Amino acid sequence: MGRSGTRFTQAYTPSPFCAPARACLASGMEYEQTGVLINRPNNWNPDHTTIYKLLRDVGGYHTMTCGKDDLYYNDFRFPHYQNYKMRNLPDIDLGFSDAIRQDGKVRVMKDPPAHNKKQLNEPYRDFLNSQVVQMMNGTQISARDAYIACMTGEGPEGGCDATSFPESIYPDDFVRDRAIDLLKRKPSDSKPFFMQVNFPGPHHPVVVTSSMARSVMDRLWPPPVNPQQVEFAPSGEAMTCQQQWKLSGKKHVRVDPAKMKLVHPQKEGRCNYGAEIEHIDRLMSSIVEQLKATGEIANTVVVVAGDHGENLGDNGTTGKGIPWQASVSVPLLISGPSVPRDQVHEGPVTTLDLGGTFLDLAGVKPTAFARGMTTTSLLGPLRGHVSSGYDNWRLVVKEMPTSPDNDQLVTSYKLICCMNRACKGAPPSTPKFQKPWQLLLYDVIGDPIHEVSLADSRPDVVEQLKVLLPDGYCR
Repeated sequence: MGRSGTRFTQAYTPSPFCAPARACLASGMEYEQTGVLINRPNNWNPDHTTIYKLLRDVGGYHTMTCGKDDLYYNDFRFPHYQNYKMRNLPDIDLGFSDAIRQDGKVRVMKDPPAHNKKQLNEPYRDFLNSQVVQMMNGTQISARDAYIACMTGEGPEGGCDATSFPESIYPDDFVRDRAIDLLKRKPSDSKPFFMQVNFPGPHHPVVVTSSMARSVMDRLWPPPVNPQQVEFAPSGEAMTCQQQWKLSGKKHVRVDPAKMKLVHPQKEGRCNYGAEIEHIDRLMSSIVEQLKATGEIANTVVVVAGDHGENLGDNGTTGKGIPWQASVSVPLLISGPSVPRDQVHEGPVTTLDLGGTFLDLAGVKPTAFARGMTTTSLLGPLRGHVSSGYDNWRLVVKEMPTSPDNDQLVTSYKLICCMNRACKGAPPSTPKFQKPWQLLLYDVIGDPIHEVSLADSRPDVVEQLKVLLPDGYCR
């Protein structure tokens, strides 16, 4: 796909957390404007207009979504749980013509509240409950029991092995199959279509099937930078993946049964995360093959993007939600008709502008956009800077000259404004956080792992970027 389209090597998420990032994409608005500042509660503003609604009602598109979209639960046509309404939330129309929505890897393991068994009616959970898998010893168990055993190390003794957790019940494969279902059942008229496929992975728990494990076994993977943990290989020393054929040989994650709080994996997590990425690539290919089989690929633009990255041990951190590159940098590829072929764009862009790109491709004029929506298309003139934020930090990235005396050579500077725990995972060279707010400046190109803050040596850059931060953040 890269050869038939444009790759963006410095793409940023508007917020490196699931629901906030998806809310930005759906609304075309910056993080502060959506109202969705954390995953739960999802304080989506019912008055927001979505790009899906504009595509459907103005552009005339048949709009579809499937998988873990992390959007507002109470869509009156396609609620998150088919027979369960979230309390005190109004019904709204997100703008979909058809949808198969589901929850994520973790919540599907939770049993519904005793007072409301109807919450059980969620597509992937229902699917797992309807399936039976066979373990290596010949015993048959519920697919949901096998899923929980593999994801948590809990459940029936030996419930997770090489045969009890096949691709046929893997969460990403389930979403791929639902995407193909949506394509097959869409109207046969000449109406154009839009579909958003929301894979649960790559995402913790980073647990893989036996065949996925074999695909990365004994392959060298780069180690974390400044791991600060003895479980990792020394910094700079490549790691070899040593997954076992029998998945139950290692507990990839641990769970507090009372709180269902997952602890991130350590060394094997980096290998498995790579296996998950490659598996998503294979699943995307099968969706493209479906479009080829129907002859629709020639007139279809395909976008591959992420909502956030993952800190897999760099600077002793795991997870997401912090301002370092592993968290805020995401993949982005656009391929298809009207897209420049075999191009690489190395400057900073934001996935927030995918909304403007989709509407541009659909011929929806900016005059139809809701107030506050981005009108920038990634296929046209790009914005001058990009922003991202979560919790008590905000950042801005902009291409600027590397020296006040030389405007010919440019780089991307990232200015971070953070407070206390929001600065966690800072490289060891970062000054101690003794002030309520801290300004950090990095050369993204020359120092991608952010080892040295330039805030003191380049006050001119700090001053130029600081005015681009939201009010109340270091200004």
